Amino acid sequence: MRYFELVDDVNIPQRWHIGEITADDGWESPFWSGSAFQGSPIATISRPGIPLDFSLTSFAVPVATRRVSQAIGSVAGDDLQRIPLRIHGHVGFEVLNALRVVKCLDESRSEFTKWTERDHRADLAGQYRGVTKLRIDPASVPSDAHFFRIEGWLVALIVSDPVKLAMEQIGCRGAKFQEVT
Repeated sequence: MRYFELVDDVNIPQRWHIGEITADDGWESPFWSGSAFQGSPIATISRPGIPLDFSLTSFAVPVATRRVSQAIGSVAGDDLQRIPLRIHGHVGFEVLNALRVVKCLDESRSEFTKWTERDHRADLAGQYRGVTKLRIDPASVPSDAHFFRIEGWLVALIVSDPVKLAMEQIGCRGAKFQEVT
């Protein structure tokens, strides 16, 4: 099985950009934590433009049309929480919340730095500080994992080849896939 980091195609001309997402009580949720979300999220548009089928917010929260969400959900099943999103002037968008976190970062093939005790965040010593070349070990990924985050590097959103294919088959505009296997 091949896996891909799902990223935002920032090179689409005149595209919109979604800023931040907050809950209806104003709290900003870490949708990249692998935890289920309760509430009604609201998004702000930080740069008006052409809405995309898929995009990432300023804080790497995946947002997609219902059509894209359904395509991903048909493969990802319970690993995907689809959350209706309120965006002023736009309907039919959802937050794609990955509920599965998999320990699969292949340190022997990746390029990364880790926090040290000498850094200003000594409390994070030993954890990944940055990953500039991401590779995962496919043998460490359960066969039913199709939409997940990486333990230790939750910023990365990983999708399987079947999810990529499902998104491409419906003509998803805005998504890019960077192979990580």
